[in-house]
Amino acid sequence: AVSFLENHDTGSTQGHWRFPGGKEMQGYCYILTHPGTPTIFWDHLFEFNGGLKQPIMELVALRKELGIHCRSDVDILAATADVYAAKVDDALVMKIGPGDFNPGSG
Repeated sequence: AVSFLENHDTGSTQGHWRFPGGKEMQGYCYILTHPGTPTIFWDHLFEFNGGLKQPIMELVALRKELGIHCRSDVDILAATADVYAAKVDDALVMKIGPGDFNPGSG
């Protein structure tokens, strides 16, 4: 299965069931650092007013560098209303949301 934030049926000129505005990079941080087959929406890469291409491509490069794939292991470290954090393949710790999180040492 593929994971995506928006596609031509939900976003773009259609505007149906859009991903929450201003949260796109949090979404890409999640799908590009977690198991699955992430798909990047053309509009976010090439037509988005906020300039998402560079940070998305940095996450793509990180995913490739760390070898994250569809069967990577995930250990959820925090999941509350204001923070989500996870360790992926013992190679990466990621955090999204405004809450505080400290992965500690090790």
